[in-house]
Amino acid sequence: MTIQRIGIVSTGDMGHQVGRTLREAGFRVVTSLDGRSERSRRLAKQAGIEDSGELAALIRQVDLLLSIMPPAAAAGFASDVATLMNATGVHPLFVDCNAIAPATSREIANVITATGAEYLDAGIIGMPPARKNPPRVYISGDRPERLQILERPDMIVRTLAGGIGAASAIKMCYAALNKGGMTLEALVLIGAAQLGLSAELHRELVDAQPHLLASMERRVPWLAADAGRWSGEMLEIARTFADVGLTPRMHEGAANVFDLLANCSLASETRETADRSRSLAAAIEIFAASLSGHGRDAAG
Repeated sequence: MTIQRIGIVSTGDMGHQVGRTLREAGFRVVTSLDGRSERSRRLAKQAGIEDSGELAALIRQVDLLLSIMPPAAAAGFASDVATLMNATGVHPLFVDCNAIAPATSREIANVITATGAEYLDAGIIGMPPARKNPPRVYISGDRPERLQILERPDMIVRTLAGGIGAASAIKMCYAALNKGGMTLEALVLIGAAQLGLSAELHRELVDAQPHLLASMERRVPWLAADAGRWSGEMLEIARTFADVGLTPRMHEGAANVFDLLANCSLASETRETADRSRSLAAAIEIFAASLSGHGRDAAG
């Protein structure tokens, strides 16, 4: 198939930057902003992404539709798309790029392919294009090499054998370590604050693990801005591991930590509005204060 027109839903942190780099590569990039937030609208405009209006109009216009959104929304969106594909008789190639379990991807594939459309599984690892390091977009399914044409200097495309679910699986394994590790760091720091030992733990980290402390200082103070969507990702990781006989409990606990952060006063921040001068100690104080309203069991 020839891919010239690409639809992206939605135009959040990752989606609008993927759209920007594809538009700069010469593709026509379109989204549907019906019901989307003002922030999504602003980011789409900044990236030069066209607005089709209704989702049905978007489906009629594109050869390829990329789903890039919080994992909790992925299945519902795919169901909406399938309904509209049946209604319009138009069947663009559908690629789920979300942080979902392999089993979830296969379930979505069944919904999409039942309409007569083709489906590919994808997992995006790394920061959005145009940041420090290019993200890696893993693709699996039937003839995943079709999407090699999307590769850009700031976005690497890697194909995987193993069929539907393989790309989601590599995303799950990486995020289990990376984002799961962030929740462990936050849990320990909040726990030390609750125990009145923050200064002592800080001194021990300075002495024994200064590189780990530096990493915490770079990323933990701003976790609340992403916590709401990352909680669902942890539950998808838990499902992934449970499906291969491993405990889901570690990442169910990670989801609880993100739930705690999503209910603190910093959760209303975005990556654009976050106070980058905030210290790790100040962030932990705010995170710990949210325990009274969230319940102590939510942190672990």
